[in-house]
Amino acid sequence: MFKKVLTFIFLLLFPVLLCLNVWQSFRYQQLQDDLVTLQKRQLDLIEKNKRALAAVAVYSSPSRVGVLARESSELKVADSEDIILLQKEGQ
Repeated sequence: MFKKVLTFIFLLLFPVLLCLNVWQSFRYQQLQDDLVTLQKRQLDLIEKNKRALAAVAVYSSPSRVGVLARESSELKVADSEDIILLQKEGQ
């Protein structure tokens, strides 16, 4: 009797474990696909960041700022009494 029950349990357990194995493989494949997508997105964001930093460096260069200041009608040269120099203590 015990042998029949044990055999029946194994017969039921085998398809269940097989289904769990297939489900785990499916989940693993989905996570792997998500990881590849996220890695591609990360590389794209890194490249965009590099381009943005390069653009900031170009736009903030003194020669570029000088050209923009001369071309702008809203900017004017500051008077010496309008300039305040700030220094840290001990300098």
